[in-house]
Amino acid sequence: MNSLIISPHNDDLELYCCYTAMREKPLVVVVTDSYIQPNRGEIGCSARERREETSKAMKLAGCPVYFAGIRDDMVDNMDLINLFCNFEGFEKVYAPAIQGGNPQHDMIGNMAVQVFGDKLVQYTTYTKTELWTPGSIEVVPTQEEIELKEKMLWCYQSQIKLPSTAPHFEAVLGKSEWLI
Repeated sequence: MNSLIISPHNDDLELYCCYTAMREKPLVVVVTDSYIQPNRGEIGCSARERREETSKAMKLAGCPVYFAGIRDDMVDNMDLINLFCNFEGFEKVYAPAIQGGNPQHDMIGNMAVQVFGDKLVQYTTYTKTELWTPGSIEVVPTQEEIELKEKMLWCYQSQIKLPSTAPHFEAVLGKSEWLI
């Protein structure tokens, strides 16, 4: 299948759309590079370090990855539209659902709807009150897929060690993923 998965940040595909990636082997586009966390003084999560984590995880999944390199502290709608227009030839595109959780997930989801229209399938991420959310189509993993996802998530040591992001990793372990 000629598919594309849009991941707002380095770990979003692994957290929320991993089983689809394992099955379809899409091109993965990581939209932003990490600047917000290093600007807050957090260590080990620079753009380079986060890209290395993603490269390791994508190697495990067998998916090619493209890093768009848009700074996460400066991303805007025009950046996203310009980026997405480079990927219009795909039959199916996955992007985050608009759920009111992470503002960048919602921004990317909104722009993906505008650019990709009927080709777009949205995957759930999280809301302000729930770290794991169902949708309308359950992607039920096999035991092998659960184990591979855990290995892929383990690549993100920079995020697992942070109190602000570790709960996101714990919330998805062993659970189905959801599409809308």
